[in-house]
Amino acid sequence: MNEKNVFIELKNIRKIFPGVVALENVDFDVRYGEVHALVGENGAGKSTLIKILGGAYQPDGGEIFIEGEKISISSTSMAQHLKMAVIYQEFNLIPDLSVAENIFIGREPKIGKSFINWNKLNNDAAEILKKLDIDINPRKFISDLSVAEKQMVEIAKSLSMDARLIIMDEPTATLTEKEVVKLFSIIEELRKKGVSIVYISHRLDEAFRLSDRITVLRDGKRIETKKTSETNQDEIISLMVGKIVNDYFAGKKEKTTDRDIVIEVKNYNIADYIHNVNFKLYKGEILGFAGVLGSGIHHLLRSLYGAAQKTEGEVFFEGKPVDIKNASEAIKLGIGYVTEDRKGEGLLNDMSVLQNISIIIIKFLTFFKGIFIRQKKELDVFNKIAKELDIKYANINQRIIYLSGGNQQKVVMGRTLVSNCKVLILLEPTRGIDVGAKAEIHKIMVELANRGISIIMTSSELLELVNLTDRCLVLYKGKLVAEFNRENMNEEKLVAAEIGKLSYANN
Repeated sequence: MNEKNVFIELKNIRKIFPGVVALENVDFDVRYGEVHALVGENGAGKSTLIKILGGAYQPDGGEIFIEGEKISISSTSMAQHLKMAVIYQEFNLIPDLSVAENIFIGREPKIGKSFINWNKLNNDAAEILKKLDIDINPRKFISDLSVAEKQMVEIAKSLSMDARLIIMDEPTATLTEKEVVKLFSIIEELRKKGVSIVYISHRLDEAFRLSDRITVLRDGKRIETKKTSETNQDEIISLMVGKIVNDYFAGKKEKTTDRDIVIEVKNYNIADYIHNVNFKLYKGEILGFAGVLGSGIHHLLRSLYGAAQKTEGEVFFEGKPVDIKNASEAIKLGIGYVTEDRKGEGLLNDMSVLQNISIIIIKFLTFFKGIFIRQKKELDVFNKIAKELDIKYANINQRIIYLSGGNQQKVVMGRTLVSNCKVLILLEPTRGIDVGAKAEIHKIMVELANRGISIIMTSSELLELVNLTDRCLVLYKGKLVAEFNRENMNEEKLVAAEIGKLSYANN
């Protein structure tokens, strides 16, 4: 590849937020038809850099050049005009509009000058989704989609713009193995057409598989840019964190011998999604759920927390029948829930670190008709959880959005623990966090299970399920098709079961 074949170049980029230098004199360039991986721990400056590229932020210093010409990317619309598309980790979709409307928003085909050509809009959207092999009705509302489906719509939206540069921020975080393979083939086709791609991922195997070069950011500074063929994962991790993480699955999960049943689900049905599912969760067990998009896992676990309603079936909690109609009832029983969409649903972005943890038990911290908060008690609860989960923060009043992704995830988990939960449901607990923070979350999960807390988890990273769970259940089209224990589980078997090629009969 020609060393001077540069499409876009950033020089000495600087960005300052109140009290924080997010980027300091960062140089970064992307060549024509290149996949350039951008890696670093949460808080390293990756998101700030791509938001400057996408026109969402304005730099406080430095210069940007496209094809050698100095420019100012003053807005997101300017970035789109320059044929640059950004797929943010935090989705940029409008819930009350359809899939097709979101894909072509601001670029809708018209009849004359005033009226939208709805047939063409839906047909064009269907064609793009078909190319991606995505089975989503373009007329469906975004609010009715799962997180993984929303991610695929974001990808379709960027491809519809005929972009010259596509920035992908954790694009595979919610995708199944099959969807990941499809995305990789799309990236290869785009590369052949000369499209440049900035690829951000905490999954270093993806960065090495796809990229031509890798740039490492740490603490807002560019540490190094290396040709992918001339480096390895250990070196990149060392550059990212300043040390090599040896124990990715830190902590040893004791084999579960307790046969006390905490939750038993019998003949469970959710209209259109779950069909006659039966399973048990034991005390101190980490139980995994695996399945491709449309398997029904999301609806099943939301229903156990009272966020979706069953149509038929029974749930027993510690041997007693329960009918969980809402989250409040689940919390009272001792069931905690951590959503896969941490930033969209899990965090109270305008509130402090302290408030994000104590909000779930706020009524127990008040006096005089619930008007005043017992601040000492609130602080005691916070300090206990913060110490237990090793949450790193500047001060208790720091806004939650200024914490790293790993520490944000610890706060969301800590919020469930303050209610003395007995069962913790974790959807994609390490989604979008760096390798060091993942190891910390793994360790916390193992320690909680060893203390007797039962955990139900999902993960699009099958290696997590293989290494962390005592058992893993696989759903296919709403039905429970396979069950594996630690001794007979591997990634190949999970993939086969997820796509309906392996069942109870032959696992």
